[in-house]
Amino acid sequence: MRGLVYGLRFTVYGLILLSTLYFLLSTSNAEAVPVVSVQELMEEAEKYDGKQIIYKGEVIGDIMVRGEYAWINVRDESGAIGVFCPKELVAAISYPGSYKFCGDMISVKGVFHRSCPRHGGDTDIHAETITIIQKGKVILHPLEPGKVKTSIILSAAAFALLIVHLVVRRFR
Repeated sequence: MRGLVYGLRFTVYGLILLSTLYFLLSTSNAEAVPVVSVQELMEEAEKYDGKQIIYKGEVIGDIMVRGEYAWINVRDESGAIGVFCPKELVAAISYPGSYKFCGDMISVKGVFHRSCPRHGGDTDIHAETITIIQKGKVILHPLEPGKVKTSIILSAAAFALLIVHLVVRRFR
């Protein structure tokens, strides 16, 4: 009986060890999805073409919904790229960047296309997921007192010149 207990214990420990080794070996061979910049995508386009990537940046410009899909432009420190995705993925975007707004910072996971056959050869990313990293915000552009004063003086000077012109023209 004692031999049977030791045999079962040995078998259970062996199975646990083999399962652990299998798990470690199978996950160590899995490639991580690279986080890339526009500069890397442009310089190494052949390497990333058709591969899954992660791209992080600020949403800029308009969100262009076309049927069931949408286009957004996303800019990082080195440039911008178009992102094509199902329109549901852009629903959470609050602020696309512009003069008045700092755009939402997002992370896009998708497939990079160096020359997308679906979009006439454009370089783009077909997004599978979009995650908001940081919400955008309104950018305030206060009037500078010096510029306000200058514009009032110049407007008054232009109005005075108009009056002089009309008076001179009338007495000719």
